[in-house]
Amino acid sequence: MCGRYTLSVSNKPAIAELGLQSADRFNIAPQSQVLIQTDSGAHASVHWGIPMGGSKASRFVTNARFETLDAKPLFRDLARCALLTDGWYEWQRVGAKKQPWYHHRGGRLFYMAGVYESGVGCAVVTQRASEALTEIHHRQPVLLDAHDLNSWLNGAESSDELPALEISYHPVSTRVGSTRYDDSSLIAPVDLDGVTATVGQTADLFSGDKRFSAEDRKR
Repeated sequence: MCGRYTLSVSNKPAIAELGLQSADRFNIAPQSQVLIQTDSGAHASVHWGIPMGGSKASRFVTNARFETLDAKPLFRDLARCALLTDGWYEWQRVGAKKQPWYHHRGGRLFYMAGVYESGVGCAVVTQRASEALTEIHHRQPVLLDAHDLNSWLNGAESSDELPALEISYHPVSTRVGSTRYDDSSLIAPVDLDGVTATVGQTADLFSGDKRFSAEDRKR
């Protein structure tokens, strides 16, 4: 799934070339305005969250499963989009606590598949996590690079139709759990020495940056 993500624009010529104006953001949370590319190729700022129960709804859905996208009434009539990002956070349960991990491509711009309705909101489309990432969480966003955008926006029916992206990830401060904080220190690696790994994991899981490739995703 995806509950928080980042988009730092000041170091990305690709965004400057699009003529988009946005501040660096290191803690983008649900129900905030987010930058998307629409199915028409235009860019727009939309609300992150699809209301449940009409315009006066108090509950919002921020993630949509790819596997049931066409079956759920809330999503099946929505248009496709892609959310611009350079990383997202995922929380791993470690005993009674949850440890956030930052997933990224070394600062490079990429996209998360999404669905949206203009003037209403958007949701991130997720899939079953790659084998490597399941040690953090069992779900992950459907990831795209610039070359994958048209395949997704034009109706790819399975994530298998989309090339896998190589992702790095590392543990970060639990401060990211609060929207009061939004600065570059949130994506800095933290030392987790002494933390006991959960079932199915090894201690070296906490000893640095991890990566997965297309081969991992196909297993």
